[in-house]
Amino acid sequence: MSKVVIVEPRGVFNAYSYFKLPLLGPIYLGTILKNKGHKVKIITENYTPAYDEKRDRLHPAILDANVVGISSMTSTVNRGYQIAQAIRRQRPNIKLLMGGPHVTFLAQEATEYVDTVITGEAEHRIVDVVEGKITDKIVNGEPVENLDSLPIPDLSLLEKMDSNLRFVPISTSRGCPYDCIFCSVTKMFGRKYRFRSPEAIVDEIGYRIRSGYRKFFFYDDNFAANQEGTKVMMESLLRKDYRFTWSAETRVDVAKDDELLKLMSQAGCLCLFLGLESVSPETLLSYNKRQTVDDIRNSIKRVKANNMRVHGMFVLGSDEDDSQTVQHTVDFCHKYDLDTAQFSILFPIPGTRLYDILESEGRIFTKDWSLYDGTHVVFKPKKMRPLELQRLYIWAWKSFYSLGNNIKTFIASRYLLNRWRRLNGKFLGYLRGLGKAY
Repeated sequence: MSKVVIVEPRGVFNAYSYFKLPLLGPIYLGTILKNKGHKVKIITENYTPAYDEKRDRLHPAILDANVVGISSMTSTVNRGYQIAQAIRRQRPNIKLLMGGPHVTFLAQEATEYVDTVITGEAEHRIVDVVEGKITDKIVNGEPVENLDSLPIPDLSLLEKMDSNLRFVPISTSRGCPYDCIFCSVTKMFGRKYRFRSPEAIVDEIGYRIRSGYRKFFFYDDNFAANQEGTKVMMESLLRKDYRFTWSAETRVDVAKDDELLKLMSQAGCLCLFLGLESVSPETLLSYNKRQTVDDIRNSIKRVKANNMRVHGMFVLGSDEDDSQTVQHTVDFCHKYDLDTAQFSILFPIPGTRLYDILESEGRIFTKDWSLYDGTHVVFKPKKMRPLELQRLYIWAWKSFYSLGNNIKTFIASRYLLNRWRRLNGKFLGYLRGLGKAY
């Protein structure tokens, strides 16, 4: 039996820190290892630091472990490498593993810091790697074809977090056939949808409700992609009369089925996070989004007509965007009365077609991965200077979350913007220097 710690590193800045949700991948892996007899703890740094760099002090659970796994997104991978280096200095005999989207596409980079990198989906490999049956430097994961075979994630493995979760994470599918230019989901999980059965999902929700949880967030990149299966799930939840509320992220396609929207509302959905991305037809085309501005308008109207809130998610900075596009986006949000909005700066995630294009054109000007979080400009836009796009991003947040909005969201947005400025004075100076070189 091994003592295993799985770490989810924090980013330098989290623009969406209101929702402190853990990644589900580490919890699935931890649960699988626990069921095989290993002692497991999961440290999510948004709640509990794994490493205090000022004191050069690692979390006691890490110092006591035989194996440490680190799961990183691109924006958190530098922190992951920092933790791995600290472990190497203080406990060189600990077996170090790393996985997640970033190292799936840049595995060789990660091998400089850890013993083994697991690419892709790790559920079928993690036990053999931890138990030493697989010792390769780079281990290719294998897609989980039957998602019902996965255990219910054990939230008690989360260090100092399971009892503090505002929203319970839940997943119903993997994969996506749409292949948006900036998204790594298709490269990570494939272009074929894989769905859990409605029965398995309802069983998990029932288990969580009996455990005292009442708020859920569906992690799917496109919840309700299987519309008929989602209807069956909603009908089953209504028959069981479960009292809980939930939100989910989805494409605008969900609004084309009025029966589905009605069932979702009746089953407790409070808000849909809609991947709108842009209100420019040219930008939607360049993103390969396969939706129109009319689809966007209709989805907002239909969701709100069914008494659910709309959180619109936008990506600014395509080759078709200019300052007027950003202005028009915020005007659109006000005109169609979005309840909340999320503005991100386009950034090239390794593994995406966008990354390959910008890299080949020499337009990526930094590979400081900590900046790859949707709040920093890291490439040269076509119709704006980098500093202009950065300022427009800040303006969009300030303009949408004005005093006319909910006072809580106004205060939260101002707090985050002020914190971003405090952390990024040098970065803004760097962008000004780039502007002079244009």
